[in-house]
Amino acid sequence: MSRLIVVGDSHARALALGAKAFGYDCISFATSAAAWRDGVMRLQADGSLSSKRFRARQKIESLAKAVGSATPLTSGTPVVASIGYHSSQFLTEMRLNKLGLSHVPSRSAETLLSPAFLTAWLEDARAEALDGLASIAASAPLVVVTPPQFEDNPLLHALNDALSQLIRDRGLPLYDPNTDLADKSGTLPAKFAHEDGKHGNESFGIEIIKTLARQKLIPKPPARK
Repeated sequence: MSRLIVVGDSHARALALGAKAFGYDCISFATSAAAWRDGVMRLQADGSLSSKRFRARQKIESLAKAVGSATPLTSGTPVVASIGYHSSQFLTEMRLNKLGLSHVPSRSAETLLSPAFLTAWLEDARAEALDGLASIAASAPLVVVTPPQFEDNPLLHALNDALSQLIRDRGLPLYDPNTDLADKSGTLPAKFAHEDGKHGNESFGIEIIKTLARQKLIPKPPARK
């Protein structure tokens, strides 16, 4: 049976549902964006997960046990990751400080950041996660999946695009469903949305996993009986 590790924030849950629906032996590890934002959960530069919280460490240990390796993400098992984004962190900071982007229209921003400044800011904030993703990719097949966007939010789009470019600049495989699956409005179809309107549902996960396999970014799914 083809094995996959699906890891990351809450968006990873839909990806894991999709992988299981296709018959993959899917081992998943997903926790909230807040846990990543607050440093409760970290992807270290060597590609390992760490936390200072006891329960989170137990969850990390369970992942290692399920994979059968003390270093599950660099064990050689293919990894699908939703890591490095949780852009709400930057949205909140920008709104509190009345910051905007020079290339995104805004009525409330008092100070506009250039694309170069934005890149430097995000690269510094996500340096450890980017190093960690690179370490995983050096040891196992990896693809990073951009979080789904179901609403027209230009600032969020710009932040995610900048983060995606940082991942691409590292030479890491990345799949952006917002480009590939968007409807005429430029956002993802509502049929792929969870009831909360922010996350993808199982149908979304299935579509992503199907596309990743077709593009040979993950192994082929097991033959169906």
